[in-house]
Amino acid sequence: MKQRRIRTLLGLLLTVMMLIPVIQDSRPALLQRFEYDLYDMRLIRFLKQDQDPRIVIVDVDEKSLAEQGRWPWNRAKLALLLDQLFDRYGIAIAGFDMVFSEADSSVDLLQIKDLLLNSNKFPDLLSVLQQLDPDQRLADAIRDRPVVLGYLFDRSDSELLVGDPGKAVITAAPILDLQPIPEANGVIASVDALQSQQLRSGFFDNPMVDSDGVYRRVPLLQRYQSEYYPSLALAMWLALFEEQQVIPEFESDMTGEHQALVSLSAAGQSIPVDQSGAVLVPYRGSQGSFPYVSATDVITGRVDAALLEGAIVLIGTSAAGLLDLRVTPMSSRYPGVEVHANILSGMLDERIFSEPDYTRGVELVQLIISGLLLSILIPRSSVAFSTLITLGWTACLIGFNLYAWQSLFWVIPLGYSLLLVLLLYLFQQTTGYFFEARNIQQLAGQFGQYIPPEVVLELGRQDEGVQLSGENRDMTILFSDVRGFTQISEQLTPQQLTRLMNVYLTDMTRIIHQQRGTVDKYIGDAVMAFWGAPLSDDKHSLHGLDSALQMLQQLPGLNKRLVEEGLPEIQIGIGVHSGTMSVGNMGSEFRMAYTVMGDAVNLASRLEGLTKYYGCPLLVSGDMHARLPGYLYRQIDRVTVKGRHEAVELFQPMLVTETDGTELTEQVERFNEAVNLYRQRQWQEALVIFKLWLTGFPNDRTAELYIQRIKEYLAVDPGPEWIPVYSHQDK
Repeated sequence: MKQRRIRTLLGLLLTVMMLIPVIQDSRPALLQRFEYDLYDMRLIRFLKQDQDPRIVIVDVDEKSLAEQGRWPWNRAKLALLLDQLFDRYGIAIAGFDMVFSEADSSVDLLQIKDLLLNSNKFPDLLSVLQQLDPDQRLADAIRDRPVVLGYLFDRSDSELLVGDPGKAVITAAPILDLQPIPEANGVIASVDALQSQQLRSGFFDNPMVDSDGVYRRVPLLQRYQSEYYPSLALAMWLALFEEQQVIPEFESDMTGEHQALVSLSAAGQSIPVDQSGAVLVPYRGSQGSFPYVSATDVITGRVDAALLEGAIVLIGTSAAGLLDLRVTPMSSRYPGVEVHANILSGMLDERIFSEPDYTRGVELVQLIISGLLLSILIPRSSVAFSTLITLGWTACLIGFNLYAWQSLFWVIPLGYSLLLVLLLYLFQQTTGYFFEARNIQQLAGQFGQYIPPEVVLELGRQDEGVQLSGENRDMTILFSDVRGFTQISEQLTPQQLTRLMNVYLTDMTRIIHQQRGTVDKYIGDAVMAFWGAPLSDDKHSLHGLDSALQMLQQLPGLNKRLVEEGLPEIQIGIGVHSGTMSVGNMGSEFRMAYTVMGDAVNLASRLEGLTKYYGCPLLVSGDMHARLPGYLYRQIDRVTVKGRHEAVELFQPMLVTETDGTELTEQVERFNEAVNLYRQRQWQEALVIFKLWLTGFPNDRTAELYIQRIKEYLAVDPGPEWIPVYSHQDK
């Protein structure tokens, strides 16, 4: 019980230690990586794995570079690309996952040739030069069209200022200022010639890449000069629905003192975000989850019009040399433009996973329940059952987590909970093993010489410890003794005597151990054993009597071995009694022994002594006879013994073989009838039966004693006060 409480308290202490980093949000890097891996496993397991035709990526790929020339292209070529997308293919909106931070001074030779051939269309040289300005050409293509330009924020101390990020979507929000939203010091945007024509733009940098370098979350907002600017995906979402503003939504904690950002309301939709304004990228699948068309095919008009009509178009690059490949849970070389496409797709489907602030509370509840459940149940269960409990609870945690993922789009942290379950299971099993090994070692030291090893193991596994200080128990006690041992020992050398006792005691002790008995002590040639302690035994009377009978059955074979070794045969007497006795560690400050004491012990010893008087190898008390009525008993006598005033019934359990079973039963019944006649003073009738018994069992000491008593009573009547109880008070 004490060890179980210790294991429970240690398990709860381990749980508290696991709660602290979760409460403080200071998880070790290795465990955080484990959480990332679990997130990636869930994400990959439940991918949609289908293409979203609503979003098309116009890709500056290797083919485009081969046909249209190396990057960067003349912006007149990009203007032609936009003209084709809107005028020929009828797209809904276009977004550039690139920035035009420097003026384009290159000249398109084909454009010059076209202008010279059509010089009559331009009245002066200034008009010709304006047509040759690639930035102006791209600006004209952007004007009055739903085009979103990309830019990036700078967080270095240099505070770069290149271009303008355009209009903020949130200008003043005091509560939002308290949130841990990424803040930029500078901006690298498109040149003024382009930005002035474009009211919408969005950043495509990601300051929230996870510690392992993987793109799992992307901020939808960044703070710059106290205003909030949208990401490329959010800017395109607003442009798609011709909206200008975003409304942040907050939730209060339990105290009501703090408010946390939980979502952004944009174009009539609430987009779940974390306190940093970041969204978990809802990846649809591996690369290619959106239709790709080559930019050169759009420019040359080779694309199927049905693919682009009404589509949301993202213009980006996948060519390796253009450095827009990202590490994502899907791949270590994933096009960055497709990250924005996945966010837009999630918004369209209202399929945005979230890990709001209250999920930490859910995780804490998981940890607390796991700690309480396993710390309390495992120490009280077997290894097999505790394993089932652990596996069952793990399945519940995973099942709830997957339900929340698929049905509620909640991302509930799972790594710490699984780690705690594993640690608690291993810790409890390990401590349980050491406690059990320690118990068994202690018990083996205390009982190893007296009880069989399997009983020691069972003692070590039981929940309740062994009561060593002493207690009263209903038990069975056995005493056995070698007849005429003194005379035998005088005839043998010390070596022969040692050999004889070793052979005898080994065989007798083995029988006692087989019947789950405890050898209390060897007293010279005598053996004292008991049943019912230290391990409780509901069948202690049966095991004690069976041990005595088997000891007698073993004796002929034992004597045969002794004779073969030149040693004398031996005979034994056994007394067995069941009753209440005191058991525990008893002794002095110098030596203690686990033993039994009490009236029942004394009576068993007296029974063993009376076997000599009655000439019976085995005597049991009336209590044993009443507890085990299924054996064949011969009534021996009703006596009083030294130290006990109440009369005791004596019985001899008979060894019954298959050959003499029926005949012996009839003979014993006749003998018992004679004893009853004797007690009823019908001595003549009893005398006849006792004499008849002697014809079958000559030299039977008990029958001879009864015949002697009857003759005395017939010669001198004992009087009416006579009772059939024989006194052995002086023995």
